[in-house]
Amino acid sequence: MGMRERWLAEGLEALRASGTEALRIDGLAERLEVTKGSFYAHFDSKAAYLDALSEHWREQTMPIEVDLFLETPGTLAEKLLTLARYVDRSERVRYDMAIRELGKINECAAEAIESVSRARLEFSFEVFRRAGFEEAEARARGHLLSGWLLASVLIEGKLPKAVAEICRVLGEGPKARSREFLR
Repeated sequence: MGMRERWLAEGLEALRASGTEALRIDGLAERLEVTKGSFYAHFDSKAAYLDALSEHWREQTMPIEVDLFLETPGTLAEKLLTLARYVDRSERVRYDMAIRELGKINECAAEAIESVSRARLEFSFEVFRRAGFEEAEARARGHLLSGWLLASVLIEGKLPKAVAEICRVLGEGPKARSREFLR
């Protein structure tokens, strides 16, 4: 990992652990055991750093769930359960709340949140479309899936014990029992 990437990784960790106040250049440099000069060798300003941090989060977050889901064999309910368990274990998703806080003071972070949220919703809609649900039903189930995962993992900090049952209910429908619907 190069120094620029280390600055970004440390920024995400600091943001997650202590909020936006933890993004002071001096504090980050101290944790990285480098000088402030290292910061300015990679970023023109703190504003440029916050923009880069937001983009770094967006790039690391977006494609993960889609790739995992499409490669997973099984029924829709089984795929949803695999996705839910992945999201629950994923460290990348754990930065979402911190980036949302940053989005209150940084436009690039707000745009990244919007972009990732839209991509996740579109993915959720597409999952149910491909499973054979009509558009309105696919969108409704996609909203339920996205909202449920966000609330469970980010707000409650874990999946509920009834995760398999929730996935089963969300996955019931036209072609949902087919093992081949995504191929």
